Amino acid sequence: MTAAATVTFFLLLLLLVSWVRVQEKGALFFPSRDLHTLPADFNLPFEDVWFDSRGLGLHGWFLPAEGREVVLWLHGNGGNIADRVQHAAAMRERLGVSSFLFDYRGYGKSNGKPTEKGIYRDAASAFRWLVRKKGIDPTSVILFGHSLGTAVAVDLALGEGNEAGGLVLESPFTNAGDVARMLYHRLPVNLFMSVKLDNLGRVGNVSMPVLVIHGEEDVTIPFAMGRKVFEAAPEPKSFIPVPGAGHSDCYIVGGEMYWEAWRKLVNHVQSPTPASP
Repeated sequence: MTAAATVTFFLLLLLLVSWVRVQEKGALFFPSRDLHTLPADFNLPFEDVWFDSRGLGLHGWFLPAEGREVVLWLHGNGGNIADRVQHAAAMRERLGVSSFLFDYRGYGKSNGKPTEKGIYRDAASAFRWLVRKKGIDPTSVILFGHSLGTAVAVDLALGEGNEAGGLVLESPFTNAGDVARMLYHRLPVNLFMSVKLDNLGRVGNVSMPVLVIHGEEDVTIPFAMGRKVFEAAPEPKSFIPVPGAGHSDCYIVGGEMYWEAWRKLVNHVQSPTPASP
């Protein structure tokens, strides 16, 4: 290869890397600032919460219930906590558990801009707020990740939240590279990505009961990815396929089957045994 060809090759490679980095940022986070729905719209009691994440102010809602269990919500890449209120209201009614919904940096009222490392830190700060400020027993916390939030939940389960009582992954993907290849027609863009979001490679190291839920008609994250994540998870674990459900409606389409899976995990958290959740 001549010197000119070598220079051209590396310039093209640099352009490709730059293009991939721009694409991954644009495809990863879709935050909204508009809190279009409030807990009060569903007659839910709630505490408006502000807490710190390494100098950034983050916002959330704590929804109390009679049960001792608390679900820490780690939402997907779009919208904000307002889009999860209806689901949280149904969870409170069906399971009697409290919920802590918070927005990552750059979402809703939370300050800053989202990054992979940043949202991991935000989740750790939210867990810390529950345990230290709210006085919640860490073993009574259930980490609940949806879509993008599944990678956040797995990271939290391996770090600050390793004493949590359970881990729920709804509509999980294997890793960011697999999703990128799916979106870009199997081009090897993963070779140049800075974002990892590796559920498949990390979930096997968690040390708590795992519940994986996936809609069989999910066109955003393929059902097969959810099953792979489940297969990589350690025991005790459960997998709930939801016929007819898409990416974000498992709790609606799944009906009692969905809630019974959650109920088993909550019962396990209440009285831990070697049995599956």
